[in-house]
Amino acid sequence: MANIVIYDDDLQSISTLRKLVEQCAPAHETYEIFSASSSNELEAMLNSGMKIDILFADIIMPNGQPSGIEVVQRLFPPESGTQVIFASGYLQQATEVYAANHLYFLLKPIDRQKLSDALSKAFASLTRRTPTMLRVKAGHKDRLINISTIAYLESSLHKVIIHCRSNSFETYAKLDELQAQLPDSFTRCHRSYVVNLAFVSSLNEGELRLHDGTTLPISRRRAHQVQHDLLAYLSSHA
Repeated sequence: MANIVIYDDDLQSISTLRKLVEQCAPAHETYEIFSASSSNELEAMLNSGMKIDILFADIIMPNGQPSGIEVVQRLFPPESGTQVIFASGYLQQATEVYAANHLYFLLKPIDRQKLSDALSKAFASLTRRTPTMLRVKAGHKDRLINISTIAYLESSLHKVIIHCRSNSFETYAKLDELQAQLPDSFTRCHRSYVVNLAFVSSLNEGELRLHDGTTLPISRRRAHQVQHDLLAYLSSHA
């Protein structure tokens, strides 16, 4: 299920584009459409943990609000994985959008065939992508953490501590929710731990040893799955 967000300050434009997307999206794809009429509303979606897969972004916004290009630069860098489609009634902005990560530019009024092409390309990119960054709220800041640097995640009371190679971050989240955003190289070895198998040096009875000497417990009921996941990981990276 893909989350599509239409970011536009004009409610009529949102309604029109919503109907066009429903008509032009590939028939075999499943998705849900949301809308945001301000950058604050869009940022609140991200802060809630929502993954935005495809973003339709208007460019010119009311006075006092950043442009769609500025919003994409700040909230949707290439590593976010979001497929950005700019839409504008001004052709001269077709060159300006290259300052930000994007997949497609659509000129309003939107041509149905071009919208179909843009959506097909966006969905195809989603199926090929592998997550590279994990977005979390650490303290009062949003952080993008490179997934390849994460050794393990530890649940502690109402927080999750994300242990990376050289530092760690605390975030108020559920371990299950964070694991769902990570690739298959991460496995749950204990109710309080999710480990990146790339950091495992050995599997012993009841524990995993990481390359830096850290040991993580393996619960009895997860032992078989951990062994299976580690063997599958080692086979795929041999």
